[in-house]
Parts: sequence; structure tokens; C-alpha cells
Amino acid sequence: MRSRCQTATSESLSIPFVIRPILLAAFAASTIAADVSVIWRHEKSSGSTSLTVHAAENDAILAESCGSSIGTLDFSSIDENGFGNVTIGDSTFRVSAQSQSAGGVSCTREYNGVIAVAECAGLSFDVPEDAVRSADCFSNDDAKASFAALDPRNIILNYMPTTVEQRSTQPETFKIGGRQICHVDYGTVRVGDGNPHQNYLHKRLSEVINCAVAPSCSAGYAVSKSYTIGWTADISADSWISGGFSVQESWETGNEYTCYGGLGDSVCIWYNTAHTAYTVKNQAYDTCGTQSPNPWDTSDPYVMYSPNQANRGGGMYCVIGTCRAQGDGYWDKSGRAGGP
Repeated sequence: MRSRCQTATSESLSIPFVIRPILLAAFAASTIAADVSVIWRHEKSSGSTSLTVHAAENDAILAESCGSSIGTLDFSSIDENGFGNVTIGDSTFRVSAQSQSAGGVSCTREYNGVIAVAECAGLSFDVPEDAVRSADCFSNDDAKASFAALDPRNIILNYMPTTVEQRSTQPETFKIGGRQICHVDYGTVRVGDGNPHQNYLHKRLSEVINCAVAPSCSAGYAVSKSYTIGWTADISADSWISGGFSVQESWETGNEYTCYGGLGDSVCIWYNTAHTAYTVKNQAYDTCGTQSPNPWDTSDPYVMYSPNQANRGGGMYCVIGTCRAQGDGYWDKSGRAGGP
């Protein structure tokens, strides 16, 4: 897949994944000849599918439709994980990352237990002028969330959280009347309702397994690592807080997963750790109350990112064709507003 913000209200709890209405200029012919890439999406719970046709030159959407075919473009022969063949007119191509001789067509795939996505590039297609329509193709909220999380157009590449440096300043101590010892406590508090929203940290767990000339191959436990994903923040936080959300300080990805590929494929395992991002600030508090105001802010508001309890909204998925290096990762900050 080609490579993938933060808003807030706690009220928007569903993720729309609606095929968008597109307006086309009038064309003299009934088709639009174009070099394109095509994305096929499949919602496993309902069996629903959709196709989106992008212009290769600028990624503009030329056509969108529910179902697995638009004009002579037909994805109906691929299975629930995106394996199989694609037909354009009289030509048939295998859904494979291996570039095929006829036109240099190549495809990548991502799938998990909820959805599958296949994207094929290097296609030449006469887009029917009447193929553009608006429709809501999917009904499952988990599937919609997965489509959004795996959309390569949402990602912030090559950025991983760094370990949060905790405040090293020791509490101030001073005496009052020679008897009572006072000090200043430092901590972190939520700002308002926290402006919560969902963010996703993607990380590659496995080495790359190349099927080469073998008809099939797999990546599994033996070539994978488990990673501990900890909370992080935009600046140094005085302390971690849950902010009142169902989150935790860290999450273990595990590595007991298996992904499968076919002839010419490169196979790897990725993991999506779902986070809740919420706004906080650092504060100081004088235990003897001699300061005014008390407490007082020691930082501007900033965002803290904590893994959701039980990784709600995340999970493993398989990537076929664009694996990168083991341990690589990136943030997707396109998730919905609200808590886990």
C-alpha cells in the first residue's frame, strides 16, 4: 500500500467510511482512458466490498462504487483476504507484489480478521463516465475503524514515540517555624474534558518472508518479536495519568501470529496499538499553601498518548508486498474523536 490529526468531541463515537460523491466534467465519450491504481476493500462480517479508482498521476478519485466491479474492471475473483486474480477487459492479473510483465501491474495487500484491502497499481483502464456514485458500502463500526487505520493516505511516516523523560527536579523543601517541613509536589492533570481522540501506533513485528518461486509461504512466531508499547507525550510529563479514560501505561504486542502469502510475495506481520490521546498539563502544588495561586501551571497544555485497555480498537494484521524493516513503525492520527 502507498504510504498513511487530531480533532475532538467526545460525542462522535462512530467512524464514517462513506464513499464520497465526486463531480466529473462532461466528457464527449462514455469512458475516460487513464493510468490508474485501484483499491478493493472487503468487510468480512457482511461480505460487502467496494472499489475506488485513483488517477496514477495525482491520486485524484476517478470512480468509486460498492461491489467488486466497475465497467470491465473486476475484482470478484479474489478471496476474503485479497488473494486471487483481477480482470480488466480481456487481461487477467494476479494480485501479487511481483511486477507482472503485462503492463507492470503490481498489487499489495493488508488483511486481518475484520477486513481485507488490496491495492493494484500500473493499470490502464477506461473508466466508465457513469461509474462515479456516492454510497455507504459498509455497516460494521470495527471494519470502518480498521479501514481508516490501514489507509496509507492517513499515516505520518517514520515517526516513533520516544521514551518520555520524567522530571528530574527534586521537590523543594523549606521550614516554617523550625518545625513543619513543606514541599512542592509536581504532577499532571487533565485539561477540561481532555479533548480525547483515537490515534494508532503501527509497528512491524516480523522479519520479511519472501515466497519467491514457492506457491505459498508464511511469517509466524519464529521470525517475530513482541514489543512493549508505552505511553508517551508531546513534552516531558511530570507523571502519567489515565485522564479518566480506559487506558493503561503500556501494552505488550505479543508475537504468536501467522500471515500467509503466495508466489512472488513478501510477507510480514504488523501490529496496531490503539491509543487514546488527551490534553493535559503539568502543575505544581505547595503542600503548605504559602504560594498563590496554588496549584500553579508549570507547562502549557500538551497531548498525552496512552494505550487503550485490552488494545480496544487495535490488533495485528498481515501486510503483503510493502514490509519495510522489522521494528519500523509510524503513527496514524486520523482516528475518531472520543475515548476507547
